Amino acid sequence: MSTVILTTVGTSLLTNAKKAIKVNPTDQEILNYLQADPQKACAETNSLSRILQAGDEIILLYSATEEGRKAAHLLQQYFLQANVPCGLVEIGGLAYEAKGFVDFGLKNFVRTLAGEIRKAAKRQREVIINATGGFKAEISYATVLGLAFKVPVCYIHEQFKEIAILPPTPIGWDSSLFVWYADFFDWLSAGEAGLRPKVEAESRAALLPEEAQVLLEEFEFEGQVYLGLSPLGEAYLEAFKNELEQAQGVPIYLYGQTRRELEKLEPATQERYHKLLQRLRLPNRAALSEFKSGRGDALGYPKGQVDERLFYAEKDGKLYVFALTRHGPEYDKMCREGFYWSNYSEDDFEPWEG
Repeated sequence: MSTVILTTVGTSLLTNAKKAIKVNPTDQEILNYLQADPQKACAETNSLSRILQAGDEIILLYSATEEGRKAAHLLQQYFLQANVPCGLVEIGGLAYEAKGFVDFGLKNFVRTLAGEIRKAAKRQREVIINATGGFKAEISYATVLGLAFKVPVCYIHEQFKEIAILPPTPIGWDSSLFVWYADFFDWLSAGEAGLRPKVEAESRAALLPEEAQVLLEEFEFEGQVYLGLSPLGEAYLEAFKNELEQAQGVPIYLYGQTRRELEKLEPATQERYHKLLQRLRLPNRAALSEFKSGRGDALGYPKGQVDERLFYAEKDGKLYVFALTRHGPEYDKMCREGFYWSNYSEDDFEPWEG
């Protein structure tokens, strides 16, 4: 299977060309310099020359700066002339201005890189992140995102002779935070640009555990302070969204009466249960489930600080939902009494597409 190589772009090509040729080389002179010795010319071609295989495709992600655009376009021209498919993606806000870079550029970079990973997956292409060029913070978050998405990440400095490849091993992050505190994160992301005024958000954020609060950051815009996800929080949220997408193929069946009760609920409540059912498909559902009193064949889901709950059992790779409820006395009663397969048949359940 061919591979999409997502490559962060810096300005080492322009810097090296100025040192080797003259202070203001022409574009053609830079291309000639690049073609003469690709491994020496810049960090991007140094790494790509070692990992690029026949049939692979390159996507260059570059900063919204004059130098970033110029370096990326010259690299694209070089690869197209070599008959290597090569696309360009500019990251809005990823510029030299410190405030814009921190507040918006890195978050846009994380969202864009995550989007490119998903696009490649939908085309059934393998993905490698080549985190060689660009700002140091950009390289760091590319590495974090690659690990969170279980995508290999490679890195090489232009002076190094060997390339380092980080295997697609997941880092120790807990996606269940986005299940347990779904109401808060959904509310936060629904704000303009994913931000909420601090005075409006801080009381709700204070109820989150420390491991969730570290994903938040304050941003200042036009004299007002806002609260939103930090670039690291964006990386984890994008990885969580990817898990949801990957899990959509897991079949869910609703008990007939439960399905009819769901359809009678008002739209906003229906939507919350739909999200809960979608999250039930995530591979970590067992860790988020509980027997509580240990009765019956169905598990309560999810444990933690979530109002909407359900009871389900897994059988032959399918998820069967017996009941929808809410955290409180009704949920506790169902936990005590339990749900037993002996009282049901598979014909009592109907497919839920969601």
